Amino acid sequence: MGSLEHRADEHRQSGSARTEDRYGTRPGARGPNADPVGLPATPRPVGRTDLTVLLGRTVLEARVQQICREYGLRPRSGEAVGSGLSRSYLSRESGVELAADAHGLVTTIFLHFHGADGFTAFQGEIPGGAGGVPRRTHLWAMLGHPDEQGEPHRDRRRVAVGPWDRWVLAGFALHAQFAPDAEQLERVTLSLPDRFPHAA
Repeated sequence: MGSLEHRADEHRQSGSARTEDRYGTRPGARGPNADPVGLPATPRPVGRTDLTVLLGRTVLEARVQQICREYGLRPRSGEAVGSGLSRSYLSRESGVELAADAHGLVTTIFLHFHGADGFTAFQGEIPGGAGGVPRRTHLWAMLGHPDEQGEPHRDRRRVAVGPWDRWVLAGFALHAQFAPDAEQLERVTLSLPDRFPHAA
């Protein structure tokens, strides 16, 4: 028996037992890493700066300016009256928008996921250890049960609005707004814990 086991081991090492390796894949067949739920086929970029480091810092700081350049964030409306600072910075190409107060302190960061308002879907890690998959079940798996939740409803124009979840994490709050299907992530709002929005 020892010789049969030896020959089987040699066969496993020298040749592949996978059908795809011997005959190729069927046209239209999913690859081994294809996503069955329709998530983006391209991997989300990693290694970019965590945007939460901007919260509570002034847009005049060199490090904040560097991060704004990294994400392609540009002033939205030019100079604000009186302060000379823009109150809003955005990058439609990165799916990122941020708001600052009259003194230039970054108060809120928005990550767009569904291409609304001309934004490309945000590509990257969702801050707070939420991972890179823009789905409600994934956020719950990564962050646990949310601290607060809101039910789906219809807005004043009778448009369906999905539910929302909010987590208060170390140093910031993460507010996730979902599509009416209650699964697809539409937008993440990051803010300081004492300034997080109370209405979706």
